[in-house]
Amino acid sequence: MSNYAQETKLHLKTKIGQNGKCIIEDAFFTPPLKLMAPFYEEDIANIMLISVSAGMMEGDHQEMDFQIGQDCKVKLTSQSFEKIHDTLSGFASRNTKIVLGKNAMFDFSPLPIIPFGNSDFRGETTIFLHQSSRLLYSEIIGAGRIGRDEIFKFKNFTTTLKIFCEDKPIFFDNTILEPQNLDLSNMCMFDTHTHYLNLIVLDPSICAQTLRDLIASFGLNGGVSELYDGGLCLKALANGSEDLIKLREKISGKS
Repeated sequence: MSNYAQETKLHLKTKIGQNGKCIIEDAFFTPPLKLMAPFYEEDIANIMLISVSAGMMEGDHQEMDFQIGQDCKVKLTSQSFEKIHDTLSGFASRNTKIVLGKNAMFDFSPLPIIPFGNSDFRGETTIFLHQSSRLLYSEIIGAGRIGRDEIFKFKNFTTTLKIFCEDKPIFFDNTILEPQNLDLSNMCMFDTHTHYLNLIVLDPSICAQTLRDLIASFGLNGGVSELYDGGLCLKALANGSEDLIKLREKISGKS
């Protein structure tokens, strides 16, 4: 396990190839991040993001850039749960930029994040859409290493999500979890739960009632809000990641 902070960059650009399928036009990444070659589900390119490290450490910073070309359909997931280790007196951070072209579809569903005791993580994601593009974007956050009874022992977990359509701001979400300043186990926060799914759906083929029915079918504590411009925001809680991952997969199948 390295004690040296890492500055990591990852870039992905896609386009429609001569065979009519979405292909990688350009890709660049530095350790520990890697991208696997896509495998196809009809006309959807499934791409896996891999990290060949034990997790993020103090001072680690990632810059990720995804450009999904016109008419491309891309599903991006990760190989494993992401661990945020004890960041000592510092923090780990990530900035992500996503740009979707005309008629593009991007389904971003990484596996859950596990913030270890005394960790501090700060993430910011900015997404730019064309009015005809479709988006599913999610994150699943765990309370910590549950098996070690390390629940809400991290210092800080903050993520900011900004979404623009044709340069017009349409959604802003700020997740700030600071266990030292707020009891996250109170009934207005996690209550008795340990895992949290936050999902944004900007796809007219998926309706709010469909999502509510799926939440009910898994017996989860959750809800769906309808956004001003027709999008949906789903938030759900569970005592484990498995049901949240399965719910997320079900929703991906609806897109």
